[in-house]
Amino acid sequence: MAFGGGRSETRGLEFGPAPDGFDMELFDIGARDPAALSERGCCFWLSDTRLDATRPERVFTSRLVQQVTGSDGLQPAASFEAAFNPSHERLVIHGVRVWRDGTVREAARPEAFELFRRELNLERAVYDGRLTAHMIVPDVRVGDVVDTAFSIIGANPVLKDSLSISPRLQWSSPVIETRVEIRIPEARAVTLRPFGRLPRVEDVTSVGVRTLRWVARDASPWRHEADAPPWHVGFASVHVADTIGWDAVAGLFSGFYDPPDRLPETLEAATAGIMAAEPTPAGRAAAGLRFVQRALRYHSVGVGDGGFRPRPVETIWETRYGDCKDASRLLVAVLRRMGVDAVPALVNTRIGPDLDQEPPNATAFDHCIVRVTVDGEPWWLDPTLSSQGGDLAHLTQPRHGWALPLVAGATLERMREPEIPTVCATRETWTFDKLAAMPARLEMRTVYRDWRADDMRRWLANDGRRNVSRRFRESLEAEYGQVVEAAPLEVIDGTADNRLEVVELYDVDRPFQPMDGERMRFVSRDDVVGPNLRDIETARRTEPIDVGAPRRVVTERIFNLPAAVAIQPWKVDRTGPATVVRSSLEWRTPRQAAHVLDLTVTQRIVPAVQALDHFAAVRAARDFNGVSFGVAVRKGRIVGLDDGAGGKGGWVGWAVVAVIAALLIAGRVMQLG
Repeated sequence: MAFGGGRSETRGLEFGPAPDGFDMELFDIGARDPAALSERGCCFWLSDTRLDATRPERVFTSRLVQQVTGSDGLQPAASFEAAFNPSHERLVIHGVRVWRDGTVREAARPEAFELFRRELNLERAVYDGRLTAHMIVPDVRVGDVVDTAFSIIGANPVLKDSLSISPRLQWSSPVIETRVEIRIPEARAVTLRPFGRLPRVEDVTSVGVRTLRWVARDASPWRHEADAPPWHVGFASVHVADTIGWDAVAGLFSGFYDPPDRLPETLEAATAGIMAAEPTPAGRAAAGLRFVQRALRYHSVGVGDGGFRPRPVETIWETRYGDCKDASRLLVAVLRRMGVDAVPALVNTRIGPDLDQEPPNATAFDHCIVRVTVDGEPWWLDPTLSSQGGDLAHLTQPRHGWALPLVAGATLERMREPEIPTVCATRETWTFDKLAAMPARLEMRTVYRDWRADDMRRWLANDGRRNVSRRFRESLEAEYGQVVEAAPLEVIDGTADNRLEVVELYDVDRPFQPMDGERMRFVSRDDVVGPNLRDIETARRTEPIDVGAPRRVVTERIFNLPAAVAIQPWKVDRTGPATVVRSSLEWRTPRQAAHVLDLTVTQRIVPAVQALDHFAAVRAARDFNGVSFGVAVRKGRIVGLDDGAGGKGGWVGWAVVAVIAALLIAGRVMQLG
């Protein structure tokens, strides 16, 4: 039986009865067959949650009832975990019961629990101080029903009792019944945002308490699909939040970012140096951003109110580390000292593009950046990124959809949507020797822009030019065999316009692969379509597809051939709901051919109703994602068109290259990886 009567506390855990009115009776599944509803050895009978915001302390109660139907379900059913933040929350265990053959055993003995501090984001240098109460339930067997219940009492005081919760009523596994109940004072106004096939709400007010209740029975599982946008919610769920404005949300946090009366002495000196070097607000904004990016190491300690409140500027500067809140507060202080209009702004890195559809709430954000206004135009700066290139006009702008500046009367602001950038433009020049056994010279010039330029700078700064060069060479060797560097890697950084060029020079030992004694073939790699358009095609699609930020990637391949070969040039365009692919081949001289593969992602999201069109466009793009050609070899030398081809020299698909003596053809290069 569950804990009844009094309440006890052991090592930070409390044990006591469930809140009044919360159902703890054994759930009746009726005539349903648990085996038919099980997955991975478990059948979930009941998921029951309740949030009570009518008491002096908020109480969140949860109960889960599951039956073990197979051996794979023994371990998950017998492992109980509940996480809480001890700085402002208390965990109360109401029961860990095991039902077997009509009898019940209470297993939740205080000495059976262990408390762990398990930082889930440790690898990201983020510490929140949460504890996990863990218990292994003894003697659980196939056929047992495990029934667990607990409450978390309390809320972060920084949020000042703000209400925002998004319970779900549909899961990835079958659940016989899911219940959600929210209790609020009658006078408290809330906004509901439904998702999926949400059951009808039962809205009852009695004795000053308004109760919102949803019950889902025998709901089909919701299967998430690959590359769905992080803000898309297709399963049954509801977001319940206080009816407030975004200005009220901004008011909760804006005072935390007030600049100090004066900067620390060394910070003041550094700021004065920037002012002397950069006379304009635009120049100071970009230089100040890079100064903070270089000065701070990212490290987040979100224990207690640290998840919402930045540290003092003096402490941030002294320790030289901080999270997004600390970095933004420091940058705002530096920029304001230089006369630049700067304010902190809250964003959401996951659901940002959908933020304007959310009811205003205090937990809508997971990141802080800075809005700078120069000549009446807003610019968005992220001081947690590695040092960025470019002046203010060429800095890579954060792409989070919407932002909330922490100013009086704040409302959501639409962030700048830049023109589609050409993030990677490569020119490969192949020069083949007359002797088929000799290496080919390959020169590669790649220009990176926007976020790809910043990524390359970070890679070069952290791994060094030698390791970057090695990785480049190894990627080529995976396609062409042994490659020898003919010159050191050259890097040309155009800092002002955020353009970084990399020049590589190689000798490719065996550019041709033998077909037989008189024929050899060259196949180019796919560095455009395959790496940018994932193969996620399915016969059915219910969720939108996220293909990433709009961008352009283009590769031009120049082939300098030792013998003239006739070929029919081509020019093909393939357009889909979110992509445009252009593939072309032209002769520039009798012995020089140029192949261009150009991909533009025109929009980030493909609606589910256009998924099949998108899949078809990606398939079509792969049909022209490279070039393959065969050559005839006579006495070790590459020669022109063989008479065995009938002297026609026309275009032929490479699928039939095996029956052609010598030709240059274009066609499908199978997707790599």
